[in-house]
Amino acid sequence: MALECIASWSHVESFMLNMYVELAGGAEADAAAVYLAMETNSAKSTAISILAERKLDADQLKLLRAIIKVAKSAQKERDKLAHWVWGTSTNLPDALLLSDPRNLQFNNDLIFVYTADDFEAMRRKFERIAGFGFEFRWILMGHPANRDGELYAKLCREPEIAEILRRQAQQD
Repeated sequence: MALECIASWSHVESFMLNMYVELAGGAEADAAAVYLAMETNSAKSTAISILAERKLDADQLKLLRAIIKVAKSAQKERDKLAHWVWGTSTNLPDALLLSDPRNLQFNNDLIFVYTADDFEAMRRKFERIAGFGFEFRWILMGHPANRDGELYAKLCREPEIAEILRRQAQQD
């Protein structure tokens, strides 16, 4: 189940790649090759933000930023799963234990227990975020599913996105 979570996160990363490629002018654009050469997620997010500011209208830009913010929040969970130390315990046979690699003394208070329910919730969250991204790309592509702005409105109503947009509107 842990690997299913990592696999589902790859769909979020695929959205980010496809979003950049769409904004950069397509798969044949030199900018697409540059994105693929970037190593860190922060560099990739910055590149997308720069292009988005130049290519999207104000409403689309706000929505994309909200989707990216939701993804960044979830990425912390994925990073734990991908980069922390995994362990097991005979006392918890149906669990995976995760500890930050900096927990050199193996302090029990810093070891997290993940069960099948945790992994299923994480997988669903990652797939949901990937779905946000794919639907947003359809908006940019003029997909028929966005007739009369239906996809845009649907995404803006998603609870995680709506909360971010509401807070942003209050700040503005």
